[in-house]
Amino acid sequence: MKNPKLKRDILVEISIALSAAIGLFIAIFVCIRPGIKFVAPSVNSFFILKPQSVTEEIIQDYAGVERIYEFDLSEAPSSAFRGQSLFVYLRHTSALLELEGKTSISTEETLHRWHIGRTPGNYWLSLKLSEEYRNSKLRITLIPVYDSVRDYEPTFFIIDREPLINMIIFPQEGHLLALGALAVAAGIFLSLTALVLGLKPKSRQLVFYLGAISAFAGFWKLCNLSIVPLLLDHLGQHKAIWFIGIISYMLMLLFSLRFLTLLRRDGHNQTGIACCSFAAALSAILLTLQIFGIVELHEAAIWYGIGIVSLHFLAILGQKPSKSELLWVLPTSIALGADLLILLRFGSIAKAPSFIIWILANLFIRGFGFLHIAVRQERELEVKDEELRGAKMQALINQIQPHFIYNTLATIHMICGEDPKRAMHAIEDFSDYLHSNFDALAATEPILFKQELEHTKAYLNVEMARYAEKLTVDYYTDYITFSLPPLTLQPIVENSIKHGLKKTHRPMHIVITTRAVDGGAEITVEDNGVGYEPAPDGAVHVGLKNVRERLSMMCSGTLNIVPRSGGGTVVTVFVPSGIQN
Repeated sequence: MKNPKLKRDILVEISIALSAAIGLFIAIFVCIRPGIKFVAPSVNSFFILKPQSVTEEIIQDYAGVERIYEFDLSEAPSSAFRGQSLFVYLRHTSALLELEGKTSISTEETLHRWHIGRTPGNYWLSLKLSEEYRNSKLRITLIPVYDSVRDYEPTFFIIDREPLINMIIFPQEGHLLALGALAVAAGIFLSLTALVLGLKPKSRQLVFYLGAISAFAGFWKLCNLSIVPLLLDHLGQHKAIWFIGIISYMLMLLFSLRFLTLLRRDGHNQTGIACCSFAAALSAILLTLQIFGIVELHEAAIWYGIGIVSLHFLAILGQKPSKSELLWVLPTSIALGADLLILLRFGSIAKAPSFIIWILANLFIRGFGFLHIAVRQERELEVKDEELRGAKMQALINQIQPHFIYNTLATIHMICGEDPKRAMHAIEDFSDYLHSNFDALAATEPILFKQELEHTKAYLNVEMARYAEKLTVDYYTDYITFSLPPLTLQPIVENSIKHGLKKTHRPMHIVITTRAVDGGAEITVEDNGVGYEPAPDGAVHVGLKNVRERLSMMCSGTLNIVPRSGGGTVVTVFVPSGIQN
């Protein structure tokens, strides 16, 4: 394939299609077969230990209750003391485990060794059993930290670690584990792809933010599953895992709001930007209050979600929302609301699939669709660049007419005998003029006005060498700190000379002025010629047409032509401040 850009585009589209197909296959498969097991468990390989007594006491701290579970380990099967462990999953609950009245395990919060927040996170409390514990008395004291987990009843398993994962946890959470991992992997892939491909700013932002939303939604889901702290229990960072999850939740909603502001076709959603700024400030304040122990993010999570969703709706007010905005706000609010209701009821979103499924659907349908459109737009932009270059070439062809070159060379030849020094200057000016034209042909970005002015002066010096005292020029160009498309000023001046001086052969005076105006810079070219006349028979003035098109395409600038009082023409060029230096 000879065209490397076309080859790159095809490879990108193939990778997008394969990624979407694989992702959808995995998502459908794990939903259909959530109980898939990697290790076949042995029969009767676990035992649920029942407490002999449960004592509940009212306390002042935390959720206001303390439960004491007492066990007689002699009731456990003999196989339990040959390498099995006691496992109990706890959510936001402090624990104290005592064997024969001696403390064996305690959480940091029970011993009042405070760090960030009151919660110990979600974790598995475990005790390795051995023969010495066969007839021991076990006492476990549990203190829920939040009201949402006050009524949570834990199950006490005597089991090996691998069967615990494959028999109990994985059948219940395997599909959510797969969905969360898929959301993280696909989201990171999409965000990195958006950055690597070098897309247009808006396309890059849309793809990046949607990928980031998916990745953070995946982290939020994973950090709330019971299987994750068990898989990572060797790290001992269950509290950090929970905080990573809650921070991912906040960033997910914040990026969702930012993504919404980019969906408006015109790209100007000032209300949405203000909502984003407020949401970012609110997130920073909540995190700061959490660090100082003033606010608990677990308790604020629901209200934070309601507040950010409200900002989503506020962001689309002020003008009629587009279809894309509504298709993001409404389903996102419903899916998130369903998950938050589960969080409110059970104190955990471990079994809440709504939001992660909605985000994955957007990732593969909308996200990769954005990427496909962006690649196609890049291809179209390359075609437009070629067309722009062709227009510039045509502008040069129309400007450097053969008769101008012949006439200039004839003028130089004539003055060689009269004034060799003047002829030398004319040759230098003519060389500078030609050189500037060819430099402008290669330029694809706006250039400094100073460069354009020097090019125009070189052209005018050549013309003044030909017409001597019949042509005078005044420059009022103190303001030069801006940029503009190349070959903007010189064709306007050339047009004045062509239609004013060359047709009438009467003296011409040209005034070039620059000044700063509100929103950009303004250039005026004023002459005392015959005045601007539309081209006959529906034709157009090619030079000025090319200038106007290049101003519009390269910087959204404008060119206006009006008659001058007392005869002549005033041409005004406006260059927006977006490309000023």
